[in-house]
Amino acid sequence: MAKDTGLTVEQATGSEADPAPARFLPAFVWRASRDGSIIYANPWAYRYLGALPDAVIGLNWRTFVHEKDVAAVLDAVRQTKDGPLLRNADVRLLRADGEFRWHTLHLQATRDQHGNIADTVGVAIDIHESRYAWALYEANERRLRAAFQAARMGGWEWNMKTHMVHMTAELAKIYALPEGVESATIEELSEHVVPEDREVYHRKLDEFLRRRAPFELDYRLKEELGPCRWLRMRGHPEYDAEGRLVRVYGVSFDISEQRIREEQLSQAQSAIEARSLRLRAAMQAAKLRIVTLDLSDWTLSRESAGDRHRIARMPYQVALCRVHADDRAALDRYVRRLVDGEAPRANFEFRIQHARREQWVSGSALLQRDDTGKPLRLIGSILDITARKRLELMLRESSRRKDEFLAMLAHELRNPLAPMRTAIALLQKSAQPDAREPDLLGLMQRQAEHMTRIVDDLLEVSRITQGRIALKHEPILVVTAVYHAVESVASLVEGRAQQIHVEVPDATSWICADATRMSQILVNILNNASKYTPEGGSIRITAQADAEWVSIVVADTGSGVSPELLPHIFDLFSQGERTLDRSEGGLGIGLSLVKKLVEMHDGRISVRSPGPGKGTSVTVDLPRLHHHERHSAAILSPLDAPRDASVRHILIVDDNRDAADSLAMLCETEDHVTRVAYSSAEALEAAQVFKPDVALLDIGLPGMDGYELAGALRAVCKAPLLLIAITGYGQAEDRIRAQAAGFDLHFVKPVNVESLLKSLSVRAS
Repeated sequence: MAKDTGLTVEQATGSEADPAPARFLPAFVWRASRDGSIIYANPWAYRYLGALPDAVIGLNWRTFVHEKDVAAVLDAVRQTKDGPLLRNADVRLLRADGEFRWHTLHLQATRDQHGNIADTVGVAIDIHESRYAWALYEANERRLRAAFQAARMGGWEWNMKTHMVHMTAELAKIYALPEGVESATIEELSEHVVPEDREVYHRKLDEFLRRRAPFELDYRLKEELGPCRWLRMRGHPEYDAEGRLVRVYGVSFDISEQRIREEQLSQAQSAIEARSLRLRAAMQAAKLRIVTLDLSDWTLSRESAGDRHRIARMPYQVALCRVHADDRAALDRYVRRLVDGEAPRANFEFRIQHARREQWVSGSALLQRDDTGKPLRLIGSILDITARKRLELMLRESSRRKDEFLAMLAHELRNPLAPMRTAIALLQKSAQPDAREPDLLGLMQRQAEHMTRIVDDLLEVSRITQGRIALKHEPILVVTAVYHAVESVASLVEGRAQQIHVEVPDATSWICADATRMSQILVNILNNASKYTPEGGSIRITAQADAEWVSIVVADTGSGVSPELLPHIFDLFSQGERTLDRSEGGLGIGLSLVKKLVEMHDGRISVRSPGPGKGTSVTVDLPRLHHHERHSAAILSPLDAPRDASVRHILIVDDNRDAADSLAMLCETEDHVTRVAYSSAEALEAAQVFKPDVALLDIGLPGMDGYELAGALRAVCKAPLLLIAITGYGQAEDRIRAQAAGFDLHFVKPVNVESLLKSLSVRAS
């Protein structure tokens, strides 16, 4: 363990008073006379001793050598008397701080002319740290060997190049190898494994080594070596830079007693595990937890269904603080009544307040007592009923909205019926026509249209909810969509003395949408804005576009939306506050319908309001359409087509005589010539003589329906014939079927009179 300085003692000291090699040598160098007095020391020695040269020269070397090591120095000097002049000894030298440190002392004696020892040169190399480390290593080795022996554990190292296994004496003893054996081949040790385990042993070992990770393997030794013994091998493979397996080292130890105990307990453990598994599965399926309140210290423990070893403990008061504030006192009373021996109701319900959510639970508990009757603990089960509670609340809310909606629907439907009934009564009482008839007829027309809109909204939301609406997408110029929507509500806005402002800075923005549905979206929003804005208020509609989106904003100065209603503004049958005269509020269908239509166009809609009385703004965002070629804007409202003064011959077929006769009178007001038929057979007979160029056909005719009649009329009338379906069926499949039957136009009852007459004029031209 001595440090090699590269110099001999003679080279280190030389014969000069202050030799250069010794001056720079990092070692303790001195020369002593025959009587042991120091006659020279190098600078390193002065620093080590912490003394000046004057204080060192003349000292005896015994002064800084440990008293127990003096004999070793003298013995080394004596051995130079008749033999070589150089000897080594390990000694402890006193340092300036009072600590003795181990050094290897190289001693060389010089002789006088008579051959006697004249003086002695010493070079001491510090080996204190290495000697301490070696002593520590040896102590650890002794402890490790003792631990291996106590645990019946043997260490080993496989050399994969030589296939040799180097082992400790304890491992050789476990394998019943002869005393003194320190190594064997891998194959020789494998032969000690029982034959029925050998194939599995090699297969698993190869598999572990391919994983390039530490491994563990259990196997049995052959019975002829003694009683059947189980060994557990734990190994760690090492690989070189090229990834080749170089060695494997590890330990093997006897686990026979452990395996015997495991086999004895395996039937009982299997039953316990199976029962626990069934219990955990039931708890997990039911989201059930077991809670225990220890009454000795009022500590609550909770066992989770997912992990039987996961038990959370907390003081009762801490757990109680997690209960919703509204339920805390009632739950505490329930618990304390149980502790007092009372028997409250079987089950209890309360809410647990989490950071971001609220959890509803239901449970029951029993009191457990000791042999003397003293209460020990409460054991309860808690079931998560959050989903059920939410469903209950949703059903209650849905039921409330349904009741409100039905009441509102009854009122809204009675609103147009009442004036219509009054107008009819007035007309019936009037023996002679008077000046009030136009007003009464106008009133009836307005109320009928109002009822039609209510029914249309109900049908629309039903069709959209069931996914029975197909959009017909086409390029639409945004400015056209906005202005046509404004035109549609102009009369309503004027009637309420309101101001409407339109801002569309970019007149070249396009969207791809269904023209009819786009009109429905904007007109519905504008109608709402006018309805909830008082007389004299203002409405502003703006449209702006960026690279991806077109945003249409309708803002009003109306009654606004309360913070409570705002999150539910798009819910079906959700209405704002209504007065008794229903001047505000509605069925709660409009915005829900609008939202569904916007989403069908891959758009989004939002409503903002600072609060009641502060107005509302509705924003509709739709994907912008980018086209390099020009498009003509789609028409969103009927064209003001030039009327043709020519007389049309119109055949009207309907088994409802009132409907057929009133429609004929309407057409005759436009100077058209009409012929009415109340059955398909009558219609075919009349067509041969009347020779119509337009036919208005009811679809639901008895016998031959309107679809069959259309084909028959085409065959009878040689001249071009405009076929118009008049029906109560307005679904998409009804329109497709009418088109397939040869109809040119399709109108749903009650017919929009203005649109019908205008279509006749356009087609007639």
